[in-house]
Amino acid sequence: MEKEILNMDEAAELFGVSIKTFIKLLREEDVPARKIGREWRFSRTALIDWLSKGSSKMYSSSEQDVRQFFEKIADKWEEISSGIYDHSIINKLIDSGLLNKDMTVLDYGSGDGFISRGIASHVGKIIAMDMSGSMLDELERKAKQQGIANILTVECEESEVPLRDGRVDMVCASMILHHIKYPEEIIQEFHRVLRPNGILFIADLLPHDDEEFRINMHDYHSGINPAELEHWLLDTGFGSIGIERLTDMGKEKKNIFVLTAIKAERV
Repeated sequence: MEKEILNMDEAAELFGVSIKTFIKLLREEDVPARKIGREWRFSRTALIDWLSKGSSKMYSSSEQDVRQFFEKIADKWEEISSGIYDHSIINKLIDSGLLNKDMTVLDYGSGDGFISRGIASHVGKIIAMDMSGSMLDELERKAKQQGIANILTVECEESEVPLRDGRVDMVCASMILHHIKYPEEIIQEFHRVLRPNGILFIADLLPHDDEEFRINMHDYHSGINPAELEHWLLDTGFGSIGIERLTDMGKEKKNIFVLTAIKAERV
């Protein structure tokens, strides 16, 4: 017979999520629960009833706003993005010596293929993943014009990585984390799909106070704090973390950092 009164671990297992995710749910949602002393207790029946009364529309509106924004500006993204960052990101990745012709690379949040097209000649295969079909159409069009044939495009939902475990040698996440509500959760997905000793390459905006820019670009965050990101990576199982601020960006562009990390092998 199933237990009716659950502790934290059992409630998280019932929902099929990690303890960390379940604690975040407790903080952000009106989850039926009681705290007895220092311990949380939950009713299985109440949790299932609460879950059954939820609506996906409560969570999808902001994601749809972001998707619709990028669908609309896909054919203009190259011009828009050139005012934010330049090829310094690609140059940094190529000059790092991390790329090789045998690699399978996941370019997550690929957009029109800025990274994918920039490194295509240096790697074996690229899986370009984005939530905007129009952006992926632009990527395919530009790749064809450039004679690039080793990029596979995959449309996904926000914070979703529809790949099997240990599928890729490198994950590139360029200018995407500040668009994601919970970046720490996508970090866990990157760790999952990387092979042991796989490489994570991140480029993103440093924290800024340009609220108008954040709103206009449909960003969840005003940049990403590298120290906080490093903490998430260490907690997830990454090591050998290197962080560098790009200093050769144009005066009109945002301040950007790049980060590399390695998925540690299990002992």
